[in-house]
Amino acid sequence: MMDGWQPHVASAAVIPRVERTTIYLDVDQRRRLRSLAASSDRPRDQLIREAIDRYLGRRDAFRLPSWVGAWTGEPPADQRAVRHPNRP
Repeated sequence: MMDGWQPHVASAAVIPRVERTTIYLDVDQRRRLRSLAASSDRPRDQLIREAIDRYLGRRDAFRLPSWVGAWTGEPPADQRAVRHPNRP
């Protein structure tokens, strides 16, 4: 019994296990994806997986600078005198 969908492998190339999902594209996205797939001679699903990998890679690579959130305690001396206009 298979616990997930797995594509038929016709060659010696190893295809990682994939899971079937559904996405909704607007008309322009669908047209552009179809055109890119035809011009690059690659299947649309491969292009979608590559786009998702790139997006996730950028998200994983984004890190806040180490100094963010590092300040604790009293404000620096030059900022102690700065007051909000509505506060005494």
